[in-house]
Amino acid sequence: TITPQRHSPQLQAKMSFTSLLFLLFIPTISSFTSQHPPLSSIPLYSASFTADNQETPSDAAAADSTYFQIPSNPTLPHRSTSQRITLTRYLSNVVKEHPELRDLESLLLSVQMACKTISNLVNRAGLVYGSQNSNAHGQDGRFYSMKRLDQLSTEVLRNSLKFTGKCQMVAPAVSLKEETPAEHQPGVLIATALDSNYIACLDPLDGSGNADASICTGTVFGVFENPQSKFEASAVLQAGEKMRAAGYCLYSSATVLVIALGDGCGVQGFTLDPSVKEFVLTHPNLTIPARGSVYSCNEANAEGWSDEFREYLRNLKTGKNEMKQPYAHRYVGSMVGDIHRTLLYGGIFCYPSDTLQHPHGNIQLLYKTAPMAFVVHQAGGKCMDETTGNLLQVQPKRIHQKSPCFIGSPDDVEECKTYLQKNLSNRSLES
Repeated sequence: TITPQRHSPQLQAKMSFTSLLFLLFIPTISSFTSQHPPLSSIPLYSASFTADNQETPSDAAAADSTYFQIPSNPTLPHRSTSQRITLTRYLSNVVKEHPELRDLESLLLSVQMACKTISNLVNRAGLVYGSQNSNAHGQDGRFYSMKRLDQLSTEVLRNSLKFTGKCQMVAPAVSLKEETPAEHQPGVLIATALDSNYIACLDPLDGSGNADASICTGTVFGVFENPQSKFEASAVLQAGEKMRAAGYCLYSSATVLVIALGDGCGVQGFTLDPSVKEFVLTHPNLTIPARGSVYSCNEANAEGWSDEFREYLRNLKTGKNEMKQPYAHRYVGSMVGDIHRTLLYGGIFCYPSDTLQHPHGNIQLLYKTAPMAFVVHQAGGKCMDETTGNLLQVQPKRIHQKSPCFIGSPDDVEECKTYLQKNLSNRSLES
């Protein structure tokens, strides 16, 4: 048996009063719900105005669908999973139309596999190689973190390329004890595919010194046709215009792989989808704007620049340029990041020579500026060296040869060109 619970007289009085209030309010609640629809049926945004400059119901419906609905797939809101185009599928379709590119396909798929692993290494850089640590000689550990990432990225890329053919280093690695940060050269790879005429130069990790600070880094590569009957590293010493393909992989808030195959294939951007571990086409047929509003350069070297180039930058800042509006300055310090922003939004990336520290520029021509210039050129942009000639026509004489570069929107590059030509004219008059 269950013994009924006894309450105090005061509590029983309160319970009776609460029950009475509930009974009194039931008719009121019923009347309210019958006259008003439930909250779930009330639209978050509505409009019934039809006057000029007023919103119509169709506009309201569009606003509802844009701002007040959660997309079913946050990665690609307007494309179902079955409609995603992966890099593997894209290259397969290209090879069907161009069977001669089958060997190039195997090379690019190996680069894709390496980029996935390098992306994971970069994302874990802050956990594994803290820049707060110092080495036995009391120097900043940032340089040694950069070296470790370069070595690991080079090893990952080398192992991936073993599936396609021969792979060798251009030069032996320099001892950590003897090399300084200013003398550090990345572990550039020269590789070729089996039984094919393609030879590639690859920079495994550009901007590796930024990884500890969670600033974007990237992998850069360019592919040539091998003019020699045998495999030699010197076969890559060709002008950038002879590239068969080029691209880069940006490691940032997202991992983005951008490739340009030439021959009318355009420039395609693929983003690594972490859920499926695949590069998915997110930026089809990239085209750089004719003009931007951002310039990118390392102004720490400004004291060694020519007067004409400094005048060009001063006019950009003050709005005395052709557009009659001031430009913004953005400089990441990682060429891949700066060029990627320029490709998407327009503008110009500049790295001129300076008389104080970098008389021949400070960016390697073969495996950095030439591949990036090839991608921008295929997207409708322009590029030039300091003589105002086409950067893609400059043939390197050494693997690590450096060159000044100016890459970006066609109108911005043409405007910069007038100042460089003025500098060349003044120098010829002085001589």
